[in-house]
Amino acid sequence: MIYLFFLLSFSLITANMGPEGFEAFPNKYFVETGTFSGDGIRFALRAGFREIHSIEINEKFFSEAKKKFKQNSNVHIWHGDSGKILLNVIRNIQEPITFWLDGHNGWPDPQQKKNTPLLEELEQIKQHHIKTHTILIDDMHCCNMLLFDFITKEQIIEKIKEINPLYIITYIDGGDHGEYPNNIMVAYIPENYSS
Repeated sequence: MIYLFFLLSFSLITANMGPEGFEAFPNKYFVETGTFSGDGIRFALRAGFREIHSIEINEKFFSEAKKKFKQNSNVHIWHGDSGKILLNVIRNIQEPITFWLDGHNGWPDPQQKKNTPLLEELEQIKQHHIKTHTILIDDMHCCNMLLFDFITKEQIIEKIKEINPLYIITYIDGGDHGEYPNNIMVAYIPENYSS
């Protein structure tokens, strides 16, 4: 019974981009937090992003991803805490980025000080000189739960609006077949926006 609960929880935690893929959110640059098994990178490659960056804190997942994508010269895997190094990764990018924020522990740990770097990631995006990025946040079902350090949707939206108050917030389905309704938050700036 415990094993079944773990499998169900883990599959929901690792729910990925929905059926429309990242193609619906085009930019030249794609930046992901939480590489894990590399599914986000595969989706980003399929979507045709010119340059892809992925940050992974876990040494094993980082090493596996480096090997897996070594033939892709436009894929850059970074090892570290995305809550601390994201700004360094994006500092020299001079165009809007499609962000896929999916960095968190695979299993909540009450002993850890942090289970997700989400608010720190948004703070670093705020420090970037461009304020019109597309921001996708996975696993919204984890809001108000230990896995998200009990962060609420309202706190996330407030942080996004600090980046740019003109952000529009919507939700799309996650999972390979859209089986997780409204599980991905999408923050975007309307096309007619002029900076």
